[in-house]
Amino acid sequence: MKKTVTIMLCLFSLILISCDKDEQEPEKFTVVDFSATNFPQEWKLVASRAAMIPNAKVTKVEGKAESYIFNEDFTFQKKSKIEDETIIAEGTYSIDEREFIILEYLEESDLIASCNRKSKLEYLHFSDSQLINDSWIVCDGPYLYYKLVE
Repeated sequence: MKKTVTIMLCLFSLILISCDKDEQEPEKFTVVDFSATNFPQEWKLVASRAAMIPNAKVTKVEGKAESYIFNEDFTFQKKSKIEDETIIAEGTYSIDEREFIILEYLEESDLIASCNRKSKLEYLHFSDSQLINDSWIVCDGPYLYYKLVE
């Protein structure tokens, strides 16, 4: 009888422990949300981080007005304001099976984040509700972080 009571108490304790409240995870913006969101949408450069430095800190970007504007028809613009001039590069985007956003520019541009000056492609991905451009990291360039402008 004591064994049965002990087993019952253990089971009851186990049930109580397992029913503890689960912490809610913050909502994260994913590529699925991106493809279902209202368009056009603008993503503005807000931070950068050195790629080849271990534990490098994310640094806020101030004064550099760079952004992507995505349209529902799978076209985009990348805008960058340098001094008093706004430079615009345009192209089309697609989403691959790994949930990367692939940007294909219509023509070569200095705005394209790439180690190869002839490349017309950039790759973006989502992490923690940010759009990240890591196209330059293979040539010691920075990670660039963009936030959705609401």
